[in-house]
Amino acid sequence: KELGPHGIRVNAILPGIIEGPRIDKVIADRAKQLGVSNEEMTERYLQNISLRRMTSPYDVAAMVAFLLSDAGINISGQSLGVDGNVETL
Repeated sequence: KELGPHGIRVNAILPGIIEGPRIDKVIADRAKQLGVSNEEMTERYLQNISLRRMTSPYDVAAMVAFLLSDAGINISGQSLGVDGNVETL
């Protein structure tokens, strides 16, 4: 409301689990705690994501690019999940 008249759009991107070394370590540590393989632990995580895939850094960057483009010109004041619909972890 305050920034819109100045052409400034404000949105929040909620990325969920991002593919990469950080989640790989989380999965490895949890798998070790439970005595299961990393692959099984990964599958358990994916069962809580509707699209059954982790978010890539590219997915988040694509949302940022969309919001900055003319296609996102009328989007403001939104919280946008880029997480494949994480249900619970």
